[in-house]
Amino acid sequence: MTPPQQPPSLKSEPRVLGSSASTYNSLGLNGVPGSIWDFVSGSFSPSPSPILNAGSASSASASPSCAELARVRRQLEEAKRKIRQWEESWQQVKQACDAWQREAKEAKERALAADSARQLALQKKEEVEAQVIFQLRAKQCVVCREQSRGAVLQPCQHRVLCESCVANAPECPYCEGQPLQW
Repeated sequence: MTPPQQPPSLKSEPRVLGSSASTYNSLGLNGVPGSIWDFVSGSFSPSPSPILNAGSASSASASPSCAELARVRRQLEEAKRKIRQWEESWQQVKQACDAWQREAKEAKERALAADSARQLALQKKEEVEAQVIFQLRAKQCVVCREQSRGAVLQPCQHRVLCESCVANAPECPYCEGQPLQW
């Protein structure tokens, strides 16, 4: 494995910091070549920036002008503003999505509760219908099932036949073989 190579050193502009600053080539901030004066003067850059160096051909014009630096700062602020807007929009969308999910979950729970209530109501309806049918049948003649029970049989006192069927019945249908007395 080869040792990492150091990036080429940056040179300060002698016209701003003087001649001693331009010959200073030791490692500066965060191990990057250059001096603290490069950072203070604004010419410090850990890597060549295509934005700052756009359109410059000579090393003398490599440092950005104040107008160029202000333009880049405006672009940076605009980008930060857009990022904040996107984050706010994303948060709003996330909140709306979370609210929709909660509403869907609540609607599903209400639907399950309504379905349970419907099932219970159907069961109760069937029970009531069965009771009504039982009560109606309990009042009908056990032979013809058309007319209501009206005759009291002797000697057992059962009331299970209608007036029409009692005349033709030789015995009580419940007592099995008990002859009727008339």
